[in-house]
Amino acid sequence: MKKMNLFYKIPKALFSMCFAFAYIVILSLFSGCQSKIEKKPNILFCIADDQSFLHTSFQGTKIIRTPNIDRVAYNGIVFQNAYCNVSSCSPSRASILTGKNIWELEEGGLLFGALPKKFNTFPQLLKQNGYETGFTGKGYGPAKLEEPFQTKPIAQSYNSITMDAPEGISNIDYSGNFKDFLSKRDEQKPFFFWYGGHEPHRGYKQGIGAESGMDISKIEVPGFLPNNEVVRSDIADYYYEIEWFDSHLGRMIKILEEAGELDNTIIITTADNGMPFPRAKSSSYEYGTHLPLAIYWGNKIKAGLEIEDFISFIDFAPTLLEVAGIDIPEAITGNSFLDVMLANKSGQIDSTRNRVFTAFERHTYCRPDGMPYPIRTIQKGDWLYMVNFEPNRWPAGDPDFLSPHQGFYGDIDAGPTRDYLISNNDEPSVKYYFDLSMAKRPETELYNIKDDPYQLNNLASKPEYSDLGKKMQIELFDYLKKTNDPRMEGLSPWDNYPYFFTGYDKRYLKPIGERDIE
Repeated sequence: MKKMNLFYKIPKALFSMCFAFAYIVILSLFSGCQSKIEKKPNILFCIADDQSFLHTSFQGTKIIRTPNIDRVAYNGIVFQNAYCNVSSCSPSRASILTGKNIWELEEGGLLFGALPKKFNTFPQLLKQNGYETGFTGKGYGPAKLEEPFQTKPIAQSYNSITMDAPEGISNIDYSGNFKDFLSKRDEQKPFFFWYGGHEPHRGYKQGIGAESGMDISKIEVPGFLPNNEVVRSDIADYYYEIEWFDSHLGRMIKILEEAGELDNTIIITTADNGMPFPRAKSSSYEYGTHLPLAIYWGNKIKAGLEIEDFISFIDFAPTLLEVAGIDIPEAITGNSFLDVMLANKSGQIDSTRNRVFTAFERHTYCRPDGMPYPIRTIQKGDWLYMVNFEPNRWPAGDPDFLSPHQGFYGDIDAGPTRDYLISNNDEPSVKYYFDLSMAKRPETELYNIKDDPYQLNNLASKPEYSDLGKKMQIELFDYLKKTNDPRMEGLSPWDNYPYFFTGYDKRYLKPIGERDIE
């Protein structure tokens, strides 16, 4: 008997249809796999306003409760040596956005300055390359956001949704606005969202920390501040606002989970500069520049790692561009640390990441003619070396100069701790702490961070540390020259940049050289 050829029993037209259908199915399945493989990660960049590195519960501050920052840390990577470029809001954010040091950013290197339009920001590049972008809360600022400067250095703002909030805390519903952003985005595109909390920036409702249940007697006071009830209560109020920031992060994580986006979202939790207390914010000491940094990225990175490599905040821009598969512009000074994130081990990953550079120029208008207080530092290993280029100036502002923004000693945010130091500086026990923050400083400072975590013992003038100081200065100045710092040529363009603070006489909006102010 002849075998039946089933192939020829099927009409050719039907066979062609079946073949075409199978081809389409296989192609669509293959394309689906490809799209999953090639899908770029979302990025949620969470930045608190004025938070020093130790002030999370995962870093050992027992009084504070930050379960959501802790969740990012425990399920991601903790960077133990993360440093902002400058301990001042606007310029720190400008350096993050551009990947450049503040001395490279002209007016953008100052508080109440303005970022020139010629400096691209990494969120702008993300948007140009297919990302949906937005931000809530505090973006880049305070600064002038008008032509010829940057008008939208981050993205479209999402701040319309508000909520009831305690005194001293922003009423912006950060997590509600994040949910609003997600509901309006193109779900086929990856997103970048900047959560800029206004907390824990001053002012605070006095006593809110104790009212929330904190035992202020157990608060550890940094060694550069007096350990008394006034200061402990002030720190408790600061802690309360960190907890507020943390609570919105928790709600954002839940929103990501519900949207099925958590595993493909990089979550970064950090701050722009240190705590708003004397000798911290607007200084170049540890509590001003050393900041918390934890990063989560699903199963792309190993959970529970602690990295010792030094990370500068000018490194965020190139890292996130590389993550998104975007070419890093040559103009960016920072270096990507994606390789460190993906190394999947703790400790020191890249031996060349053993140093970081920070700077300072003008924070508030607190000296005659608005003069800055220029500082450059290098921290290498356990050593912090600092150059104060104008040691005859007052580091926190002139004692008899009333700053239109923060009053006397205007480079320190007004609050109970500053008020206590000023009101009681005639007492010997208080004057010590007052001088640490307000007195003039020598041209150079050298500290062993490990042995002297509060930088109370300046070793720069000691003969046995002379060679170390010289080596660190050479390394610092070599970097400053390489990155075209005007200070290396004896120039100070910051003397004449305008101070765009609108809360007082409009004459201050003119360049300093054109002002007529007594």
